[in-house]
Amino acid sequence: MASYFSNFPNVYVAEGLGNDENFKYRLVKNIFRKVKSRDDLAQYTTQFEAYEIQPGETPSAIAQEFFDDPFLDWVILLINNITDVYEQWPRSENDLYTYLTEVYDDPDGIHHYETQEVLYNDIVFIKQGIQVNSTFRATLPDGTTLGETDSVYSVTNYEHEQYLNEIKRQILIPNGNMVSLIIEEFEDLVAYEPHAELDNLNNKKTELSISTLYLNNRSSVNFLSTTANSNSSTATTFDYGPTNTIAGISGVASSVSTTSATSATTTSSSSSSSSSSGSSGSSGGSGY
Repeated sequence: MASYFSNFPNVYVAEGLGNDENFKYRLVKNIFRKVKSRDDLAQYTTQFEAYEIQPGETPSAIAQEFFDDPFLDWVILLINNITDVYEQWPRSENDLYTYLTEVYDDPDGIHHYETQEVLYNDIVFIKQGIQVNSTFRATLPDGTTLGETDSVYSVTNYEHEQYLNEIKRQILIPNGNMVSLIIEEFEDLVAYEPHAELDNLNNKKTELSISTLYLNNRSSVNFLSTTANSNSSTATTFDYGPTNTIAGISGVASSVSTTSATSATTTSSSSSSSSSSGSSGSSGGSGY
C-alpha cells in the first residue's frame, strides 16, 4: 500500500538563478496539500473501534496489527487528528519523566488542587476532580463547612502530566471497509483539479517572470509586476484543492490570475459520489 506522501501530487518549484537566466524548476511533492478528519467521527460506532495505545506501540505497529500494512500509519494519525507524534502520541515512562524534568523545577511539586467527592444525604453534592484553588472549602446546604482534607486534594506535576499522557492513549481505529474509503477519498482530495498548468503527468507548473525576482519601489517583492520591456502580463496562480464534499470530506479550490492592469479571482468546484455518510471525513484541504 502507498505511503502517505506518495499520494501527494507534484509541483515544479522555481529555484534561484542569475540575472539573465531563465527560471530553473525542480519537481517536488506538493506537501502543502492537506486534509483533516471530521470532529464527529465518534458517533459512527459501527465504523470505528475504540483502542488504547499500549506502552511502546507506534502508529506503524498498530497499522500492521489492524491493516496488515505498516505504511498505513497515516490513516490512524489522520483519523485521530494527530499532526505531531512527539506531542500527541503517548510518551513512554522514561520519556515522560525526562519531559517533566525539562518543564518543571520539581516534578513532585503541586500543580493544582481538585475537589473531593462530597455527599449530602447520600446524594453527590460536589463531584470529584473539579479544579479549584487551594483555599476552597465545601459548604453543605445545611451550612456546614468541611475541612481541607474533606474538600480538596493536591495534584502533583507528575500526576497531572501522567493523566494527560493516558488520555492520549485513547484513539479510534477505522474498520476494514472504512480504510479503503478513507484512502480513496484522501487520494481524491489531495489531487489537483483540472487546470491549465498541469502537464500530461498531472505535474503542476506555474510559469514565473524574471520581474518577480526584483523589488518594487516600496522595497518588497512585487508578484503583480510585468517585465519592463514587454507588453505581456505576469500570471501567478494558486490551486487550493477541490471544493466538493465527499462522504464528509471537504476542501477548498481557487485560482487567482493577475495581469498588468487587472486582477481577478475565480473559484471552481467539482462533484463526486459519496460512498458512506460515516466516512473518515476531512476538511480544510489547502495547498499550492
